[in-house]
Amino acid sequence: MGSKHNKKRYLIVKYSLNMKGTYDELVELSKKNLGSGKLVQSGVVLDLVNEEVLKCVVPGQPNLVGHIAYETLYKHFHKAYGEMLDQFIK
Repeated sequence: MGSKHNKKRYLIVKYSLNMKGTYDELVELSKKNLGSGKLVQSGVVLDLVNEEVLKCVVPGQPNLVGHIAYETLYKHFHKAYGEMLDQFIK
């Protein structure tokens, strides 16, 4: 991403337990800097500019920051939300 995309920065994923006992995934793309509250509430945060995993806490899994590559997570979310990500990055 070039400098014109510096504000198109974060992929944020939140997980919430639904009535069936499984987790729902809420995906947000943010142009704003992350506050501490949003970072705490999030399960996964990817910095799309610096290509870094800022947080990766998935329900039922250990904290994966430092153990999973940015490319792996990006590809995973791109499979499900690729069109949305591509439009955001344009």
